[in-house]
Amino acid sequence: MNPIKRGAAYVAVEATQEARQAFDAHPLACPKCMKRQPCVTLADLQREVYMASQTSRATLLAYAPQGSTVEYQGPAVHLHGVWRVTDTCRKSLHTTYLLNAERSGAIIDDVSLDDIRQPIEPEPSGMLAAVRRAVAEITRLLAACGFLLHVRVDAHEGTMRVEYDAPMFQQYDQQARYARMHATGKAQEDASYVVNALASLRSISTLARTNALREVNAITRNAQATRARVEKRPTERPRA
Repeated sequence: MNPIKRGAAYVAVEATQEARQAFDAHPLACPKCMKRQPCVTLADLQREVYMASQTSRATLLAYAPQGSTVEYQGPAVHLHGVWRVTDTCRKSLHTTYLLNAERSGAIIDDVSLDDIRQPIEPEPSGMLAAVRRAVAEITRLLAACGFLLHVRVDAHEGTMRVEYDAPMFQQYDQQARYARMHATGKAQEDASYVVNALASLRSISTLARTNALREVNAITRNAQATRARVEKRPTERPRA
Protein backbone atom coordinates (compact mmCIF):
# COMPACT_ATOMS: atom_id res chain seq x y z
CA MET A 1 0.00 0.00 0.00
CA ASN A 2 2.97 2.36 0.37
CA PRO A 3 5.55 3.63 -2.15
CA ILE A 4 8.44 1.94 -0.32
CA LYS A 5 6.91 -1.51 -0.83
CA ARG A 6 6.07 -0.70 -4.44
CA GLY A 7 9.64 0.49 -5.04
CA ALA A 8 11.05 -2.68 -3.48
CA ALA A 9 8.82 -4.75 -5.77
CA TYR A 10 10.16 -2.94 -8.83
CA VAL A 11 13.75 -3.64 -7.74
CA ALA A 12 13.03 -7.34 -7.14
CA VAL A 13 11.26 -7.73 -10.49
CA GLU A 14 14.17 -6.13 -12.32
CA ALA A 15 16.65 -8.39 -10.50
CA THR A 16 14.69 -11.49 -11.56
CA GLN A 17 14.54 -10.33 -15.17
CA GLU A 18 18.30 -9.68 -15.19
CA ALA A 19 19.00 -13.10 -13.66
CA ARG A 20 16.83 -14.75 -16.32
CA GLN A 21 18.60 -12.86 -19.10
CA ALA A 22 22.00 -13.99 -17.77
CA PHE A 23 20.79 -17.60 -17.57
CA ASP A 24 19.42 -17.51 -21.13
CA ALA A 25 22.54 -15.85 -22.56
CA HIS A 26 25.14 -18.11 -20.92
CA PRO A 27 24.62 -21.29 -23.06
CA LEU A 28 25.13 -19.25 -26.23
CA ALA A 29 28.71 -18.39 -25.22
CA CYS A 30 29.73 -21.40 -23.10
CA PRO A 31 31.68 -24.24 -24.81
CA LYS A 32 30.43 -26.80 -22.29
CA CYS A 33 26.80 -25.83 -22.76
CA MET A 34 27.20 -25.92 -26.53
CA LYS A 35 28.40 -29.52 -26.25
CA ARG A 36 25.58 -30.33 -23.80
CA GLN A 37 28.09 -31.06 -21.05
CA PRO A 38 27.45 -30.37 -17.33
CA CYS A 39 28.16 -26.73 -16.51
CA VAL A 40 28.59 -25.49 -12.96
CA THR A 41 28.11 -21.88 -13.99
CA LEU A 42 24.78 -22.63 -15.63
CA ALA A 43 23.62 -24.46 -12.51
CA ASP A 44 24.63 -21.47 -10.37
CA LEU A 45 22.76 -19.10 -12.69
CA GLN A 46 19.67 -21.30 -12.46
CA ARG A 47 19.78 -21.12 -8.67
CA GLU A 48 20.10 -17.34 -8.88
CA VAL A 49 17.01 -17.18 -11.09
CA TYR A 50 15.04 -19.28 -8.61
CA MET A 51 16.13 -17.23 -5.60
CA ALA A 52 15.44 -13.95 -7.40
CA SER A 53 11.97 -15.12 -8.47
CA GLN A 54 11.08 -16.08 -4.91
CA THR A 55 12.23 -12.67 -3.69
CA SER A 56 10.15 -11.07 -6.42
CA ARG A 57 7.09 -13.06 -5.36
CA ALA A 58 7.55 -12.08 -1.72
CA THR A 59 7.93 -8.35 -2.48
CA LEU A 60 5.01 -8.25 -4.91
CA LEU A 61 2.74 -9.89 -2.35
CA ALA A 62 4.06 -7.59 0.36
CA TYR A 63 2.81 -4.67 -1.74
CA ALA A 64 -0.49 -6.28 -2.83
CA PRO A 65 -1.21 -9.34 -0.62
CA GLN A 66 -3.21 -12.36 -1.71
CA GLY A 67 -6.91 -11.64 -1.34
CA SER A 68 -6.49 -7.86 -1.51
CA THR A 69 -8.21 -5.80 -4.18
CA VAL A 70 -6.45 -3.74 -6.82
CA GLU A 71 -7.61 -1.70 -9.78
CA TYR A 72 -6.45 -3.13 -13.11
CA GLN A 73 -5.53 -0.43 -15.64
CA GLY A 74 -3.52 -2.45 -18.15
CA PRO A 75 -3.67 -2.83 -21.93
CA ALA A 76 -6.90 -4.91 -21.95
CA VAL A 77 -9.09 -1.90 -21.28
CA HIS A 78 -12.37 -3.86 -21.47
CA LEU A 79 -11.19 -5.56 -18.26
CA HIS A 80 -10.49 -2.34 -16.36
CA GLY A 81 -11.89 -2.32 -12.87
CA VAL A 82 -11.39 -3.82 -9.42
CA TRP A 83 -9.91 -7.32 -9.23
CA ARG A 84 -8.66 -9.56 -6.43
CA VAL A 85 -5.03 -10.70 -6.14
CA THR A 86 -4.84 -14.50 -6.39
CA ASP A 87 -1.05 -14.88 -6.44
CA THR A 88 1.96 -14.02 -8.55
CA CYS A 89 2.19 -15.48 -12.05
CA ARG A 90 4.43 -18.53 -12.50
CA LYS A 91 4.90 -18.13 -16.23
CA SER A 92 6.66 -14.79 -15.68
CA LEU A 93 8.82 -16.22 -12.87
CA HIS A 94 6.69 -14.41 -10.29
CA THR A 95 7.42 -10.94 -11.67
CA THR A 96 3.74 -10.26 -12.39
CA TYR A 97 0.37 -10.86 -10.75
CA LEU A 98 -2.46 -13.33 -11.25
CA LEU A 99 -5.83 -11.61 -10.69
CA ASN A 100 -9.37 -12.94 -10.45
CA ALA A 101 -12.87 -11.53 -10.49
CA GLU A 102 -14.69 -12.66 -7.37
CA ARG A 103 -18.16 -12.83 -8.92
CA SER A 104 -17.49 -14.25 -12.38
CA GLY A 105 -14.36 -16.25 -11.65
CA ALA A 106 -12.56 -14.65 -14.62
CA ILE A 107 -8.76 -14.57 -14.47
CA ILE A 108 -6.12 -12.20 -15.82
CA ASP A 109 -2.55 -13.52 -15.76
CA ASP A 110 0.80 -11.85 -16.29
CA VAL A 111 -0.33 -8.47 -14.93
CA SER A 112 2.65 -6.19 -14.36
CA LEU A 113 3.11 -3.86 -11.44
CA ASP A 114 2.69 -0.91 -13.83
CA ASP A 115 -0.82 -2.10 -14.72
CA ILE A 116 -2.36 -2.04 -11.24
CA ARG A 117 -2.85 0.43 -8.44
CA GLN A 118 -4.19 0.21 -4.94
CA PRO A 119 -7.63 1.82 -4.50
CA ILE A 120 -6.15 4.46 -2.19
CA GLU A 121 -3.42 5.51 -4.62
CA PRO A 122 -3.85 8.40 -7.07
CA GLU A 123 -4.75 7.53 -10.64
CA PRO A 124 -1.80 7.44 -13.05
CA SER A 125 -1.30 10.51 -15.22
CA GLY A 126 -0.09 10.94 -18.79
CA MET A 127 -1.53 10.30 -22.24
CA LEU A 128 -1.41 6.48 -22.08
CA ALA A 129 -3.36 6.39 -18.81
CA ALA A 130 -5.85 8.97 -20.14
CA VAL A 131 -6.46 7.00 -23.34
CA ARG A 132 -6.93 3.77 -21.39
CA ARG A 133 -9.50 5.45 -19.14
CA ALA A 134 -11.34 6.88 -22.14
CA VAL A 135 -11.43 3.58 -24.02
CA ALA A 136 -12.48 1.71 -20.87
CA GLU A 137 -15.46 4.05 -20.50
CA ILE A 138 -16.35 3.61 -24.17
CA THR A 139 -16.35 -0.20 -23.83
CA ARG A 140 -18.52 0.07 -20.69
CA LEU A 141 -20.98 2.26 -22.56
CA LEU A 142 -21.05 -0.18 -25.48
CA ALA A 143 -21.67 -3.06 -23.07
CA ALA A 144 -24.51 -1.16 -21.42
CA CYS A 145 -26.09 -0.90 -24.88
CA GLY A 146 -25.58 -4.61 -25.55
CA PHE A 147 -22.40 -4.44 -27.67
CA LEU A 148 -19.31 -6.22 -26.29
CA LEU A 149 -15.99 -5.17 -27.80
CA HIS A 150 -12.57 -6.20 -26.50
CA VAL A 151 -9.98 -3.45 -26.87
CA ARG A 152 -6.28 -3.26 -25.99
CA VAL A 153 -4.38 0.00 -25.57
CA ASP A 154 -0.62 -0.24 -25.40
CA ALA A 155 2.45 1.84 -26.20
CA HIS A 156 5.54 0.61 -28.03
CA GLU A 157 8.59 2.78 -28.66
CA GLY A 158 6.58 5.93 -28.18
CA THR A 159 3.73 4.88 -30.47
CA MET A 160 0.33 4.25 -28.93
CA ARG A 161 -1.76 1.42 -30.36
CA VAL A 162 -5.50 0.91 -29.95
CA GLU A 163 -6.32 -2.63 -31.07
CA TYR A 164 -9.73 -4.25 -31.52
CA ASP A 165 -11.50 -6.73 -33.77
CA ALA A 166 -11.97 -4.65 -36.94
CA PRO A 167 -14.67 -6.86 -38.56
CA MET A 168 -16.69 -6.84 -35.34
CA PHE A 169 -16.24 -3.07 -35.04
CA GLN A 170 -17.53 -2.66 -38.61
CA GLN A 171 -20.46 -4.99 -37.96
CA TYR A 172 -21.47 -3.09 -34.81
CA ASP A 173 -21.18 0.22 -36.64
CA GLN A 174 -23.40 -0.96 -39.50
CA GLN A 175 -25.99 -2.46 -37.15
CA ALA A 176 -26.13 0.67 -35.01
CA ARG A 177 -26.41 3.02 -37.99
CA TYR A 178 -29.25 0.95 -39.44
CA ALA A 179 -31.06 0.88 -36.08
CA ARG A 180 -30.61 4.62 -35.64
CA MET A 181 -32.40 5.18 -38.94
CA HIS A 182 -35.13 2.54 -38.72
CA ALA A 183 -35.72 1.65 -35.05
CA THR A 184 -37.77 3.61 -32.52
CA GLY A 185 -37.68 4.40 -28.82
CA LYS A 186 -35.00 2.85 -26.64
CA ALA A 187 -33.47 0.85 -29.50
CA GLN A 188 -33.00 3.99 -31.57
CA GLU A 189 -31.55 5.86 -28.59
CA ASP A 190 -29.06 3.08 -27.85
CA ALA A 191 -28.07 2.90 -31.51
CA SER A 192 -27.26 6.59 -31.49
CA TYR A 193 -25.09 6.14 -28.39
CA VAL A 194 -23.26 3.23 -30.02
CA VAL A 195 -22.57 5.13 -33.26
CA ASN A 196 -21.13 8.05 -31.32
CA ALA A 197 -19.09 5.76 -29.02
CA LEU A 198 -17.56 3.91 -31.97
CA ALA A 199 -16.73 7.21 -33.65
CA SER A 200 -14.95 8.32 -30.48
CA LEU A 201 -13.04 5.04 -30.34
CA ARG A 202 -12.00 5.48 -33.96
CA SER A 203 -10.65 8.98 -33.22
CA ILE A 204 -8.72 8.06 -30.08
CA SER A 205 -5.51 7.04 -31.87
CA THR A 206 -5.33 10.36 -33.71
CA LEU A 207 -5.94 12.31 -30.52
CA ALA A 208 -3.17 10.35 -28.78
CA ARG A 209 -0.70 11.03 -31.60
CA THR A 210 -1.40 14.77 -31.38
CA ASN A 211 -1.21 14.72 -27.57
CA ALA A 212 -4.76 16.10 -27.33
CA LEU A 213 -5.20 15.30 -23.65
CA ARG A 214 -8.13 17.69 -23.14
CA GLU A 215 -10.13 16.07 -25.96
CA VAL A 216 -9.38 12.56 -24.64
CA ASN A 217 -10.57 13.54 -21.17
CA ALA A 218 -13.71 15.04 -22.71
CA ILE A 219 -14.45 11.69 -24.37
CA THR A 220 -14.08 10.01 -20.98
CA ARG A 221 -16.53 12.39 -19.29
CA ASN A 222 -19.04 12.14 -22.14
CA ALA A 223 -18.95 8.32 -22.11
CA GLN A 224 -19.40 8.28 -18.33
CA ALA A 225 -22.38 10.64 -18.49
CA THR A 226 -24.00 8.71 -21.34
CA ARG A 227 -23.57 5.36 -19.58
CA ALA A 228 -25.10 6.84 -16.43
CA ARG A 229 -28.19 7.85 -18.43
CA VAL A 230 -28.45 4.39 -19.96
CA GLU A 231 -28.12 2.61 -16.63
CA LYS A 232 -30.65 4.87 -14.89
CA ARG A 233 -33.44 4.09 -17.31
CA PRO A 234 -36.21 1.93 -15.82
CA THR A 235 -35.99 -1.73 -16.72
CA GLU A 236 -38.79 -2.88 -18.97
CA ARG A 237 -40.79 -5.73 -17.47
CA PRO A 238 -42.16 -8.46 -19.71
CA ARG A 239 -45.89 -8.37 -20.22
CA ALA A 240 -47.94 -11.02 -18.47
